[in-house]
Amino acid sequence: MQMSLLSNLEKLGPTTILVISTGSSPLTDADVARISTLPNVESVIPTLRTVTKVPGIDEEVTLVGISSRDLLKILGELRLEEGQMYIDAPAPQSVIGHNIAYDPTTGKRLYEAGGLILVRLGRSSIPLAIVGVLDSYGSVIGVSPDDSIFIPIDFLKKAAHKFRYNVIVVKATDVNVVDQVTETLTNVYGGRARVMSVQQIARIIMQITGQFNILLVSIASTSFIAAGLGTFNIMMISVLERVREIGILKALGMKDRQILLLYVNQGFLIGAMGSLLGLTLGVTLTYGLPSFFSAPQVTPEARAFIPAYTPTISPFYTFVSIILSLVVTLVSTAYPAWKASRLHPVEALRYE
Repeated sequence: MQMSLLSNLEKLGPTTILVISTGSSPLTDADVARISTLPNVESVIPTLRTVTKVPGIDEEVTLVGISSRDLLKILGELRLEEGQMYIDAPAPQSVIGHNIAYDPTTGKRLYEAGGLILVRLGRSSIPLAIVGVLDSYGSVIGVSPDDSIFIPIDFLKKAAHKFRYNVIVVKATDVNVVDQVTETLTNVYGGRARVMSVQQIARIIMQITGQFNILLVSIASTSFIAAGLGTFNIMMISVLERVREIGILKALGMKDRQILLLYVNQGFLIGAMGSLLGLTLGVTLTYGLPSFFSAPQVTPEARAFIPAYTPTISPFYTFVSIILSLVVTLVSTAYPAWKASRLHPVEALRYE
C-alpha cells in the first residue's frame, strides 16, 4: 500500500510544492507574481478549480482551469487516448478525463473527441468543444484527472467570473532546495494559505502507513491468539460431548492413533475454513477501499486530495498467513486430540 501511494505521489515530481488557498485569503495574480520572485523557484503554475454538473453523469465532476503546457508540466505522465490538447487561449475547448468519457461502472462511451459537453456554471450551461480524451491516469494530491474536465484557465476565469486561484503549484529549481522554498512560502503566507511539498506529503504517508502496519501486526497477533483459544475451546467441548462415542469407537477396535488423527483432521478443517473466510474478507477490503473513495458520496474536491493506490496482494504473504493460521489451529488442537486418544474405552462408556 505504501509503495503504491508513493508511486502515485511521485507523478507530481519531487520538486513540487502546493500553495493551497484557505478561503480567508484567496490567491490572486499578485501572489503568482510574488512567488515568482522568490529565490530557487523555477516556475509558478496557478490553477482554478470548481465543481460542475454534466449531462449523463449523476455525480458532480471537477472543472479545472489550467494552461495546457502547465498541465503537462505538473502531470508529466499524462497521455491522450484520442484528440489533442487545447490551445492556451480564452476559447471554449476542453480535454476530458477517462471517467467523463466512459461510464466507470459499465464502460459505456459517453463523450468523445470532436463532440460537445455542456458544463453548468452558476445558472448558465456552457458548451465546450471536446478536443481530447485522456487515458486512465489515477489520482494525485490536488487533482483527479480521470474525474476532471480541463479547460484554458483564462476562459474559466471569464466564464465563472472568478479571478482567484484555489491552488498555486510551485516548482523548485532542485530537490535539495525544496524544504528551503517550502519554509520561505510558509513564512510569507503564515496561516493565510496551506503550504505543502510533495516530500512532506511523502514523509507523512510513510509515518501513517508505518503506524498502520504496527496496528495491523497488533490486530493480527491478537486475532491469532483469539483464534487459537477459540479452536482449543471448541475442540475440548467436542471431546467432552463425544466421550461415549469415542468409547464405542475404541471398543470396536479403533486405535489411539486413529482417534488422534480424527481430531487433528477436524481441527485442520476448522483452520482451513477460517483461513478461506479471512482471505476472502481481506481481498474484499483491499479492492473495496479504492471503490469507496471513488464513490458518489465522496465529493470530487475531497477525492482529489486522497492519494490513490493500486491494490496489490502478495502471494508470499498470503501463503505465510494461511500457513500461520493452520499452524495455530493444529497447535490448539493438539491437546484436545491427545486427550481424546488417551480415553480408556470402559471409562468413556461409563461417562454421562
